[in-house]
Amino acid sequence: MTKESFLRGAVILTLASLASRVIGLVYMVVLPRLIYDDGMGLYQLVKPIHYFAAVLAIAGMPVAISKLTAEKMALRSKQDVKRVFRVGTVVMMGTGGLVALVLLAGADWFAINFAKDVGVTKTLALLGPACFFLALSAAFRGFFQGLQCMTPTAISQVADQVVRVTVTVLAAIWLRPRGVETAVTGIAWGFIAGEFAGWLVLAAYYALRHDTLLEIRSPSCDLGSPEPLLKIAKRLMALSFPAVVATILWPIMQLADSLLIPMRMQMAGFSPAIIREGLGHLGMALTLAQFPNVVTVALATSLVPAISEAWALQSKKLVRHRSQEALRIALIFGIPSCAALFVLGEPLSQLLFGYGQVVAPLRILCFGAISLGLIQASTGILQGLGDMLIPVRNLAFGVVVKFALNYFLLAHPDFGMLGAAWGTTVGWAVIAVLNFLSVVHRVGKAISLRHSLLYPGVATVFSSLWMYLCQDTLIYFVPNSAASSFALLSGLILYFLLLMITGSLTERDVHLLPVIGKPLANSLYTWGFLRR
Repeated sequence: MTKESFLRGAVILTLASLASRVIGLVYMVVLPRLIYDDGMGLYQLVKPIHYFAAVLAIAGMPVAISKLTAEKMALRSKQDVKRVFRVGTVVMMGTGGLVALVLLAGADWFAINFAKDVGVTKTLALLGPACFFLALSAAFRGFFQGLQCMTPTAISQVADQVVRVTVTVLAAIWLRPRGVETAVTGIAWGFIAGEFAGWLVLAAYYALRHDTLLEIRSPSCDLGSPEPLLKIAKRLMALSFPAVVATILWPIMQLADSLLIPMRMQMAGFSPAIIREGLGHLGMALTLAQFPNVVTVALATSLVPAISEAWALQSKKLVRHRSQEALRIALIFGIPSCAALFVLGEPLSQLLFGYGQVVAPLRILCFGAISLGLIQASTGILQGLGDMLIPVRNLAFGVVVKFALNYFLLAHPDFGMLGAAWGTTVGWAVIAVLNFLSVVHRVGKAISLRHSLLYPGVATVFSSLWMYLCQDTLIYFVPNSAASSFALLSGLILYFLLLMITGSLTERDVHLLPVIGKPLANSLYTWGFLRR
């Protein structure tokens, strides 16, 4: 597999994720206006529990299936690829079904002991079937990603989001007259419909195309006898266990908010109504702060099989090259995203959510755009190398830091809900630094300081000043939404043009864009913006 195909897969996933995030933003704009900040607070209580259940349902198998599939394809063993998928699917059906039953039967217990609000009971129960279909989809995604075929995952992701958002909005409108708690269950109905739609897309693509894909990726015949099913199952379990521990730690990090925020803020004298509203504002800020990392989420997904393949072929040079490219892209997108959210945080919060209070936690959480990008890219590298436990260890340190800061800052009247934002931001930063040092130790020189930090940093300063001046000037002549949109779009265009002029983005990078890549690169080169 060439370097271009590895990055092109990431671009395909990025575009699909971007489309999904845009659709999701529409739903996040509409939803607060349907269920109000009380309803958003209830949703924020459910969110970490749902995420925790989803992590248990997929049990770390997508990463394990993807990694093992990539290794088997590098060794040209198509029979074993099929066996990996079959074993993974059986495991997914078991874990997904078990999680669904636990949520259906134990919704009352989770609502009382974790969410501390019985108003989320019905919503939690309905999320059980959604976790089952999520688990089924995860096996298919791991298979296709291991083959470096990102199109099925991309299509299913968009289909899932379109159906989920549509059903959620319609259900919330229909259920709103019955009260806020009932209206919030519309979110769960949306998840059920969306996960089912995503699974249908993947199953159909598998039925029609899996044999053709195997032939394209490895046209030669299988050599040797296939690996026993039991041995494959053991390898999948060995790979998935660290992955599932790591992904469990992420919702535990978020559960620090659900468990500690009500308890510690009540001790500081905050009322339940203020806590609910604050949770809603924090959830909106987290959604916006994590939006820019659509690129690195896709990059990490593409990285695991790409690094696994290079490692199976014993090409250390290729491993280093792909690692450097991944971290470069993570920083190129993370640095300006942080600045844009900080500079335009207030108008964007008002425009998207209708609540100006979102800007306070957002201006703290926006630094996570850099940290999360590095975490996702470096985790993909380490998992591809087979060092599955290292991201778990580093994540555990971040969770401890998050809990400690939450505990002390939430009970301080001067911080309140902002204590949770600081805890999250610092926790992310700790994980990012530890992961990066781990990659450097195993790969060697991981980034170019000039093209990954210096030039993107300088370009960010100029584009940030431009965005600030645009917003500050245009607000007197056009509506706030138009001023913010123009400031953001023009600032990002200026940033990428500056990167092209300095050589941090090259013609080769632009060529990776599907359909428009080559003509766009030619035009930019003709105009003098792009280097070859």
